[in-house]
Amino acid sequence: MTGHLVDCALLAFRTPAASVAHLLPQPLELVTWGEWAFWNVVACRILKMRPSGLPAWTGVTYHHVAYRLYVRAPTRSGPVEGLYFLRSDADARWLGTAGNWLSDFRFHYAPIHLNLQGDDLTLEVQAEGEGAAAFRATRRPRAWDAAASCFPDQATACATLKYQPLGLAPAPGRRLHLAEVLRDEAAWHEDDLDLHDARFAFFEAHDQRDLHLERATLVVPLPYRWRLGRYAHLP
Repeated sequence: MTGHLVDCALLAFRTPAASVAHLLPQPLELVTWGEWAFWNVVACRILKMRPSGLPAWTGVTYHHVAYRLYVRAPTRSGPVEGLYFLRSDADARWLGTAGNWLSDFRFHYAPIHLNLQGDDLTLEVQAEGEGAAAFRATRRPRAWDAAASCFPDQATACATLKYQPLGLAPAPGRRLHLAEVLRDEAAWHEDDLDLHDARFAFFEAHDQRDLHLERATLVVPLPYRWRLGRYAHLP
């Protein structure tokens, strides 16, 4: 699948590892730093997503919000790190069927309003229950606050929390189902976001009481490709 990623906010939160360990199926393990594990939340607009090789006019544009944990898993060729999806919301109804058949993203339908005006970004997900979400954010440089982070320095935080282009989920037959992102790393650039008034019913539903923002960024628009359906074998 191919498309264009725009208006993409990435939010990384730390949480006590003990509060989310029960959410992972075997053989996935949490990526941790000390006592902390990490959530990655994405809110984005995807333009003209379509099977590779088809013209852009055949594609579908939609908004996507997803909640993932940073994870690792053993494979026969060595350990891999990626993201495990706990929930996705999208404002294209067809993704509820096709997306859940092709991937492990756990899609739900919800009206999503994501709006970037200049440097101001707003999100509202009008979902029932744990899918409801809203925030405001402003694009501007943020000074490193060592007292607010679990990491010793900004470089370590950025390296640990860099957006992983790989979705991982267990599959029958001692395999991992892979959702691979193919992107131009040279074109990947993130600007700092200052996050305001954020509320995520998903975190409230999963009793995430000790949640702290570690990193918030806005990704510069770029072409994006997804490769679904491949597997890695467990040892």
